[in-house]
Amino acid sequence: MSKWSFSKDIAITVILFLSISFLSFAGPGEDYKKKLDAENPVKETAQNISVSSEVKSDGTSDPSVSTENQKDERISAALSASQVGKKEEQILLLLDHKLSLWNKKEGRYIKFKEWQCGYGRNGLKAAELRKEGDGTTPKGAFPISFAFGFAERENTKLPYRQIKKNSVWSDEKGSYNQWVESNRYVSGEQLWNYKICYEKAFAIGFNQDPVVYGRGSAIFLHIKAPDTWESSGCVTVEKSSMEELLTLVNEKVSIIILQDEEEIKAY
Repeated sequence: MSKWSFSKDIAITVILFLSISFLSFAGPGEDYKKKLDAENPVKETAQNISVSSEVKSDGTSDPSVSTENQKDERISAALSASQVGKKEEQILLLLDHKLSLWNKKEGRYIKFKEWQCGYGRNGLKAAELRKEGDGTTPKGAFPISFAFGFAERENTKLPYRQIKKNSVWSDEKGSYNQWVESNRYVSGEQLWNYKICYEKAFAIGFNQDPVVYGRGSAIFLHIKAPDTWESSGCVTVEKSSMEELLTLVNEKVSIIILQDEEEIKAY
């Protein structure tokens, strides 16, 4: 064998050795590939969560924002498909202790704003099961009939009535669940006596068409009492919330009072 052939064989052997060594240390290798494959699904999941969530002020993501957006989308679809949603332009939606205003745009409801609210001290009850004085707020969909209060007028697009000293929401059989102006005594809600709660309010059209005697009367959306969110059956909000609502609602507005969003489809 010549020196050239021997040197060539040595050179080839060295090159092969170095190549194998390089691949062993610098290349990914099977174990490393397996590790990468195992991490990829985790990274993809993390990326999906990041994309679907909002970024908070400190730079971290907030998945709860995405959950809230998804809830709003579900409610929007349910309101848009509902019978009351098709006939109205606005909806006030009470779900548990949140009251939200939804405006219709191009046939679809969009949430405008949300406020804290209260209701009957004994909770919510199906409208047809409710009785006068049982301390419950009726569940269901009802028109907002008009706004009322102690001021001579309010900045609202709703019809408005001013409370006078002889203004009564009657619970007498002949005028049950109606606003009455009378110089004689009429049994019912003496509106003049509620300077705080009825300073600004909406009349909710519960038990109006038809009127069923004893089912309940004087159901309003009004300013909460200073010491409680509860009521005898009305919906209550902060005074600042009521002032906003007066300016925001239009004549074609209904209120839907429910415990859970799944119940919207029934109306």
